[in-house]
Amino acid sequence: MNPDKPTSPFSSLLDKSRNLIDDIKRSYHDSPLFKTNSCYFCGKPIVGRYYTDLYDHSLCSTHPRRFCVSCSGFCDSGCIEVGGGKYLCSSCQNFHTTLKDAKEMIKMIRAHYEKIGLGVIERFHLEMVSVEEMHRMTSGDVLGLASSNGRRYYIHVLENLSHTAMVGILAHEILHIWQFQRRLNAPNRISEGFCDLGSYEIYSQIKTQHSEVKIQMLQEDPSPIYGDGYRIVKRYFDKAGWAGVIKKMEGYLSE
Repeated sequence: MNPDKPTSPFSSLLDKSRNLIDDIKRSYHDSPLFKTNSCYFCGKPIVGRYYTDLYDHSLCSTHPRRFCVSCSGFCDSGCIEVGGGKYLCSSCQNFHTTLKDAKEMIKMIRAHYEKIGLGVIERFHLEMVSVEEMHRMTSGDVLGLASSNGRRYYIHVLENLSHTAMVGILAHEILHIWQFQRRLNAPNRISEGFCDLGSYEIYSQIKTQHSEVKIQMLQEDPSPIYGDGYRIVKRYFDKAGWAGVIKKMEGYLSE
């Protein structure tokens, strides 16, 4: 199967951006003699030491290593600063998610979650915010945030994200809303791991090369909250499926 061929409704929204680099692993090398590949930033042949990302983009070691806030790939010469010391590469400038795109993604995510047994997820307010606005709302470099105020629910996501990044973040944050609405109080690690399992579920439906990379990054996340939490919940999911995971989560009902 062609890893980039769309095979589900989610993929139509991601089609034009599926060739983006979504995540990277950094490594540092000495170039062999007569190395012919070019630097992603300056376009010149690589000479001496260089950095590479997961998709084999190379960067001369003399250039500053700036990373795109959306795809986490190397910034090219066309990148722009979007505030807070964050940058957006030229590819993501061309293929960012609009509010209309995001709302269509939400419809499909909610329908898919209902299909797998999560039930109806009530409506919530979605807002795309700048880097500075996100920093005012939460600490750390987060791309999405779910919150509640009584029976009102909100999701804030960073603007300018690529389609692949956006659909995964929405899938994650919507499962926070699901927990709010059912008054669940799972330990933080389990709560975040459960939400990451939602990202895994949606990436699995997309079935493109870059959604597979996203799944790999979920599995390899070193975070003791997100990474360990995901691996714990995923192991349970592999044994009990969604029905078992949902039943387990419903056991965390607040008193």
